[in-house]
Amino acid sequence: MGLELKNVTMRFGGLTAVGDLAAAVAPDSLIGLIGPNGAGKTTVFNVITGVYHPTSGDVVFQGKSIKGLKTNEITRCGISRTFQNIRLFRGLSVFDNIRVSHAPRAKYRTLGSLMRLGGFYKAEKEVTDRIEKLLEFFNLRDMRDEMATSLPYGGQRKLEIIRALATEPKLLLLDEPGAGMNPTEKHDLMRLIKQIRDEFDVAVLLIEHDMNLVMGVCERIFVLDYGVKIAEGSPHEIQTNPKVIEAYLGEVVT
Repeated sequence: MGLELKNVTMRFGGLTAVGDLAAAVAPDSLIGLIGPNGAGKTTVFNVITGVYHPTSGDVVFQGKSIKGLKTNEITRCGISRTFQNIRLFRGLSVFDNIRVSHAPRAKYRTLGSLMRLGGFYKAEKEVTDRIEKLLEFFNLRDMRDEMATSLPYGGQRKLEIIRALATEPKLLLLDEPGAGMNPTEKHDLMRLIKQIRDEFDVAVLLIEHDMNLVMGVCERIFVLDYGVKIAEGSPHEIQTNPKVIEAYLGEVVT
């Protein structure tokens, strides 16, 4: 069981940002969420992660409703995300930016950490080993002690993804991961997203405006327009859907 959005509506006063949205993300799937600016895509992410509580409808993850839970509680349930604008801890190193994300999975109690009991050191070694493996996977191990903001732009994007993966999610939400990247970086990102799904046994739901990236990496795609889902299907089906072409693509993406 993965994620189910059951007729989710999100209103802000008289504005309906998302209307009666029904969608599902199966385990280990790779799904795109696209649409024009203002279509409600990031609002969907905010509803899933508890930033907003839906006006109506339900959000179900692994068979249980997560509607109304706090963001940190949803993280513990197994959902993590990145943001459209990079949100790294500017005063921390690459390593410590990732270390912070392990807090929801801490295996020792406060007393144990204060007294430096044996369980604390064992847990700390497990955390360090996991971070080292993540850095190795993303080719950032040599930068572990550098300040996060000293990384090139593409490296900072990678670090955000690593930090999200450090929470050990079963569903990873990527909000415009290719924003600001050059064509070479985007090509590498496509390969990386597929590897993340396969290596970490995680479903991926991504928002992205670069249609070549979306069509090249996603297995299925949802399309929103004015908060309403107007299409769902394979990349080929979406490319040739008249409603999608009219509302967003403008032409068939090859």
